[in-house]
Amino acid sequence: MADFIVKNNPNFVDVYCVKWGTKYDRSFVEKLKDSVEKHLTVKHKFHCLTDKPEEDYDEEIFVPYLHGVWNKMTLFSKIGKCLYFDLDVEINGNIDWLVWNEEDFDKLTLINSMSWVDPKLMSLDRFVFRNNTFINSSVMRWGDSYKIFERFMEKRDLYIRLYSGIDRFIFNERNRINLKYRTFQTNEISSWQEGIKNNTIMIYNGKYSDVQPDNN
Repeated sequence: MADFIVKNNPNFVDVYCVKWGTKYDRSFVEKLKDSVEKHLTVKHKFHCLTDKPEEDYDEEIFVPYLHGVWNKMTLFSKIGKCLYFDLDVEINGNIDWLVWNEEDFDKLTLINSMSWVDPKLMSLDRFVFRNNTFINSSVMRWGDSYKIFERFMEKRDLYIRLYSGIDRFIFNERNRINLKYRTFQTNEISSWQEGIKNNTIMIYNGKYSDVQPDNN
């Protein structure tokens, strides 16, 4: 498993997105890249992990047996100051606050999704039965979360059958794989599912659910 580790340059932030299949066209990548360049003023490098490299910032997804949403797991093979955005994320203002402090990269950081989880799913039995989650990975920050990738690959086929994506895997397996994570403590990230129309970072999770789920 150590063969998959990629150690990045510690002197700047590596910003990632993942494009797989046909759910999102190249314009989503370009829009996100332009937004990052406009609103992140610290030194950084933009990467797009993809099955079809086209640009010089593209990196071909290299882990076999992973498809669709599970390609996001390859992100955790990256070690350094890492920041990730889904392709349907909209950035409307300065995001330097995401990377200000070195200690912010000590743990994996995700979005707390409790504010938009369907209340009908809040009953414990139904929540557990559906392997649901109170976290969202549309925006992530980490330094060294290789253990997540390593533990996932140990029982890859089982986890792919159990969960519909990495959010549910991380949330439901966190104790079994001894994972410590935190959530962003800010009011500058919002989901369209909250009924909010504008914020510094807007995530449009589920808005494109009419597209085949085996793609991005």
